[in-house]
Amino acid sequence: MTYEEVLNRLTSTDFFSASAGLYRMRNMLRHFNDPQDAIPCVHVAGTNGKGSVCAILDSVLRRAGYRTGLFTSPFLYDFRERIRINGDMIPQDDLARIGTEVFDYVDKLFAPVNQFELLTLIALLYFREQSCDIIIMETGLGGTFDPTNVVAAPVCSVITNIGLDHCAILGDTIAKIAAAKAGIIKPGRDVCVYPVCPKAENVITQFALRASAPIHFTDKDELKELPPVAGYEHFSYRGQEYVLSLRGKHQQYNAATAWEALAVINQNGFYISDRDIADGMKTVNWPGRLEVLNKSPLVYYDGGHNPQCVQAIAEWFRSEEFAGKKLTIFTGMVSNKDYRTMLQTLKTLTDDVYFYRFDSKRAIPEDEVARLCEEFGMKQITDLSAACREYFAKAGKHDVLLITGSLYLADEAKQAVVYAAANKKADAKEI
Repeated sequence: MTYEEVLNRLTSTDFFSASAGLYRMRNMLRHFNDPQDAIPCVHVAGTNGKGSVCAILDSVLRRAGYRTGLFTSPFLYDFRERIRINGDMIPQDDLARIGTEVFDYVDKLFAPVNQFELLTLIALLYFREQSCDIIIMETGLGGTFDPTNVVAAPVCSVITNIGLDHCAILGDTIAKIAAAKAGIIKPGRDVCVYPVCPKAENVITQFALRASAPIHFTDKDELKELPPVAGYEHFSYRGQEYVLSLRGKHQQYNAATAWEALAVINQNGFYISDRDIADGMKTVNWPGRLEVLNKSPLVYYDGGHNPQCVQAIAEWFRSEEFAGKKLTIFTGMVSNKDYRTMLQTLKTLTDDVYFYRFDSKRAIPEDEVARLCEEFGMKQITDLSAACREYFAKAGKHDVLLITGSLYLADEAKQAVVYAAANKKADAKEI
């Protein structure tokens, strides 16, 4: 199969449907001689911050000289972003070759296999083939029955912030969702936990006790916020000072949680120096999280897609850095999220909120968008690229644009901003 054929097969397969717990996943892995057991693994679950914690761990471990495999979801700009070694996406030829081998096998199975199971299998085969020293794996949904939960003895498990999301699948309370995430805790293996709410903490603690798993909670009292350095987050944790290239106070907590995981990794056959941690945090790159798409005018994109994410974004824009600046927000959301709560939060930041209904089967229906625009006093955007060009033409030096609300916006937003910036340059030359 060619790369295009493998990619088409993957993208046309339902992402999480046809679930069979872990039975099918384990059988498939057994056929390929259990690649999940070949390499030390850090397993990460949570509602928000999973990707950021994975990116920080990957950045630090690479600084320490280790060959890292990184498996995350979703992707923003290129499907192959999900599977990386030392920061590099899986090459098209390798995805085609391994994908062909996997499809040759699964096509003989009686039951359908979902996309995330296929991706997990391809990633593990690629990481084993390429002799990674350690892999960082992010769950796709939940934890207990997530295909990544086939790792029997991770170096450590990490549970990031927990909130109400995917309630129809994971449960409608924080306790139920925490229980789903805590399913990645393994007997006798350390687990590191973001400073979650008491209900979630109690659930996770009970899971850890039953598994005799040492538990390490990120200590909020040990985290001290310091004045920003060149626009970067600046903080100390457990007496060590760090500069973090990811933006927002919530990223400081993610970094502190990663620090706890690194301390465990350091006790399990790896050596990571304080300098490695400092350098890795300062240079970590994780697109789509308060990512600067343009500097003049200043444009941010954030893929925040649930109330917790949007609240963290709001806290960032309420900081002194944005005092006296005029904020405009372009947002688009999917129908299965708590979009009303998210819009309420965005409207506390500015009255200039514009809604864009992007092209997706998961987008909010047109009639509901019209009702939302009337309810929240928003104008609707029908062409994001045109809206960005119009904004760039009028924006002053103290104006800031935020594009947020869904990861589905990422690629279109980036293209629209790049085109608007180029258009503005061309206009300036003509003048």
